[in-house]
Amino acid sequence: MDLLNQAGAAGTLVMGLLGLLLPKAAARFVGLQPLTPAGRSEFRATYGGLWAPLALMPLITQDPIVFAVSGLCWAGAAAGRVVSIFLDDALDAQNLKAVAFELVFATLLLVGDPWRAVLALFG
Repeated sequence: MDLLNQAGAAGTLVMGLLGLLLPKAAARFVGLQPLTPAGRSEFRATYGGLWAPLALMPLITQDPIVFAVSGLCWAGAAAGRVVSIFLDDALDAQNLKAVAFELVFATLLLVGDPWRAVLALFG
């Protein structure tokens, strides 16, 4: 299970670095267009500056609860997208693929000890 957690964090780091260093490539990956300098800044900040630390901290600390936080963030992204599918009438192949992608990363980061750590918090 630990290897899956490491893979989830490493993949998250790749995504974060893509957003931080190559915002145009990250935009293509998610099907958006950063048309202005502010748009590129948004990609660097949100897709890079947010996700890179969410990958680095579990890799550095190796703490199951930190892996869990990262996994729960991916799960939150998937949940937000599902809400959008229903409230914004956004059911399309791109959004369904994105939900699956996000849930894969959530699962990788949560499987095993991180999930047990989350359950332990609730009794």
